[in-house]
Amino acid sequence: MMKRFLIVLLLLCPIFRVIGQDKNIIEEGNIPSGDVTPPIGGQVPDVLISGVRGLRLDGKTIADGGAVRLSAFRGKLLILDFWATWCAPCRSMMPVMDSLQRVFGNNKVLFLSVTYQSLSQVSPVLSALQKVKPFNLPEVTGDVVLHRLFPHHTLPHYVWIGADGRLKAVTENNAVTGANIQKLLNDEPVMLAEKKDVEVSYDHSKLLFDSDGAAVAGGTDSLIRYRSVLSGYVPGLRGGMDIVLPDSLNGFRANVRNSPLTWLFRMAYSDHGRWFSGPRMRLLSRDSALMTTRLSGQAFLAWLKAGNGWSYELTVPRSLSAGAYTMMQEDVRRLFPQYRVGVEKVRTRCLVLVRTSGSDKLRSSGGERSVEVGAFSASLRNVPLSWWLKRMEVQFLGEGTLPLVDETGYSEPVDMKLNASMVDPRSLNTALAGYGLQFVEKDADTDLLVVRDNPIPKP
Repeated sequence: MMKRFLIVLLLLCPIFRVIGQDKNIIEEGNIPSGDVTPPIGGQVPDVLISGVRGLRLDGKTIADGGAVRLSAFRGKLLILDFWATWCAPCRSMMPVMDSLQRVFGNNKVLFLSVTYQSLSQVSPVLSALQKVKPFNLPEVTGDVVLHRLFPHHTLPHYVWIGADGRLKAVTENNAVTGANIQKLLNDEPVMLAEKKDVEVSYDHSKLLFDSDGAAVAGGTDSLIRYRSVLSGYVPGLRGGMDIVLPDSLNGFRANVRNSPLTWLFRMAYSDHGRWFSGPRMRLLSRDSALMTTRLSGQAFLAWLKAGNGWSYELTVPRSLSAGAYTMMQEDVRRLFPQYRVGVEKVRTRCLVLVRTSGSDKLRSSGGERSVEVGAFSASLRNVPLSWWLKRMEVQFLGEGTLPLVDETGYSEPVDMKLNASMVDPRSLNTALAGYGLQFVEKDADTDLLVVRDNPIPKP
């Protein structure tokens, strides 16, 4: 039986597992079993890298789409930049790496951007980024071998290979600085925090907890009809959220895994098709620093482990599914009585979508419903404008942005294609003008999820 999933990941998506090591050159289709990843300071196995583009090596141009051996980079500090189009920090690092490449030159240092995604997937995003700030970096698309050699499940991910072919470091993006590069070139001591991705396998089709409350154990899910469970941080479990909607046979299930408290609140109040992204939350509590943070990477994990990470799951039978969100809200009040959490209509500064023309340039011609929203484009077919606005708030609006409000009064399905940055109102308005729409910044009444302190009387 098919189930519908809404999966929101805090720590990004899984990539690949390590497969092999061999004394001979390793290439796709020739990866032996076993652990091929070298330790820090160890010799990196020679591999054949396919899907190379824009690479000049020792004065020679490697044909686009061609292959090159890893050993060909000997004599240079090679920094592998594992990235993906959906990774915003990865995209922002492109011009940074380009600047560092220009400073140190190709003879000493070489940045090589590596992605598992295909050329057709990355080309539109790279083209859009180039228009904002041009850069010139060699790249590898459709990679398998390097991902097997250096497995990871969070991005950005950087692998530093020395001129001697030994693994020097595995880091996050904050370690990629001119000072650190210069120290490695000078053979000076440099303290680079190692990025270690620890993962416990999690099957999204199974319950998060077993009957004893142990994480990711499974095996007893068929016996459980109702359960509400709260725990602290579970080491190794990837953060995220699942909402499994009921069907003809199964009930409702929702969980939050290794997440800040704000994510539990968001999920509990996401009924009626609502989602309270960053700009739609107001933390009016003295404990706000315990509920959310702007830390990222290993620092974020350390913050979660320090008592700020939570895991919660509610399972109810189909007969009670209609009241599932009410149950979660009651759990919030019961489990966190020191706070008052609720949805309030607030007049605040918003980005308001309005119509600028009386002529109808939006009406759909019909057909199959679809909505696709990327960082630099959106395509709507036979769907309401509200679908697009909701996707915008979920995917692109964070702290410091404004809530989106629809004052178009247009409820019919629309057809619309936009080529614009989804986080730049000016760029959006240029694209929306052709449809008689504009975003206007002004005060408007809108629903916000508000968290206040709730003093508990002493007994």
